[in-house]
Amino acid sequence: MQISRPFALAGVPLAFAAGAVASRIVLRAAPHRWTVDLSQPLVVVTAWRGYGLDFFVIFALTLVLATLALGIALGLGRERVAGPTLTASLVLAASALIAAFSWPVVFSSDVYAYAAYGDLTLHGHNPYQAVSIGYHDAFVDAARWQWGGGSFPPCVYGPAFVGIAAIGVLAGLDRIGPSLWIMRIIAAVAFLGSVALLNEILRGKRYRRFSIAAYALNPVALWSTAEGHNDVLLLLAIFGAFAALRLKNVRGAGTIFGLAPLLKIIGIAAGPLVFLWLRAKRNAEAWPFAKALLVGLVVAAALILPLQLQTLGSLATHGRYEPQFSFQSLVGIVPAFVVVVAAAATGLRALARGDGSGVLWLAIAGWLALPNPYPWYALWILPFAVAFPPSRASFALWLATIFAALRYLPETFGNMPHLVTEIVTLVALAPLIFAIPARVSEREPVKAPLDS
Repeated sequence: MQISRPFALAGVPLAFAAGAVASRIVLRAAPHRWTVDLSQPLVVVTAWRGYGLDFFVIFALTLVLATLALGIALGLGRERVAGPTLTASLVLAASALIAAFSWPVVFSSDVYAYAAYGDLTLHGHNPYQAVSIGYHDAFVDAARWQWGGGSFPPCVYGPAFVGIAAIGVLAGLDRIGPSLWIMRIIAAVAFLGSVALLNEILRGKRYRRFSIAAYALNPVALWSTAEGHNDVLLLLAIFGAFAALRLKNVRGAGTIFGLAPLLKIIGIAAGPLVFLWLRAKRNAEAWPFAKALLVGLVVAAALILPLQLQTLGSLATHGRYEPQFSFQSLVGIVPAFVVVVAAAATGLRALARGDGSGVLWLAIAGWLALPNPYPWYALWILPFAVAFPPSRASFALWLATIFAALRYLPETFGNMPHLVTEIVTLVALAPLIFAIPARVSEREPVKAPLDS
């Protein structure tokens, strides 16, 4: 590794620190019209028009600088290098998270909802039902304000996460400010834990250190974690299941995969794909894994469905399907469906013949299928981008996680002309184009991370 490259990694936390300084300077000139927003315990930039655009530009420059620093350090685009040690990656990631925590603003209100769900649970209310208009407390009122002052969405997460949110509120002594911080710190600890587990999953792989750095220091993943998004908790559980597989504990792995929806419903997808891969490899442990997976899924369903049936019914009755800033909104629902099915079929065929790279195409299909790809959803596809040997397809997927940050533009600015939204969407999806020739040129099956 060239002498300059290890030091380039420090550019990731330094970029976030510089962004924090710049955003605090901009905050000093806040217009009076945003006084109420600025008085909230955690300031969320929401439709602040030109002033919000200032913060987005600072954020975008931060991501660009952090990505360039990581690219230089890992030799992306040229001769790739091994990457830093696990300890170095963890220290740098923790430093970047601390720098991100020092920003005076965030761009997502989700952590307010998490705290409100925990608060409602502790006070004997059902977070899976809409809160009565006449009910007031600090957590509920703060969440209401973030969703326009009326109401906020009923909980769509699993009971295990609601329990974690309740613990966060308890640890915050039932005060909104400390509780929000605790939820964000829980996410940070979970992310760092997922880095350590990924290191175990990739044990023996020559590209392990490279992949760990590409995961741990991904700027959008770091920012999403600092905002407190619960997706990192699901990653921790899924990585724990893969680590159990690595240790030959297939029943434990299957059980964890099955119980993953107790954190977030999207967790249901991982287990069946692992079973398909085990069957393709003619692994004798495929059926013991399947039995444990089924038990876990049944338990999860028994706990989740009674809680969420009313929420799902309300969404079916009153919800409106409206894709935004997504592949669907750009080309239409039917054309998008055709492309998604084609990409998914490509991935499933590859996976069924034991080619681990099939999951890259499943990840691409999943990303294209999202009706509203918020930046923190990049946490769902980032593991796929780093789990396999560096390739054109994995790089395209990794780069898509960075470009996902463009979704924050309408959040910070507000409504924009239709042409602008289409351009933003097109640019955000552009990195996936690099994956197409990669698929055309592939000949040899790619080993999955758990292959020996």
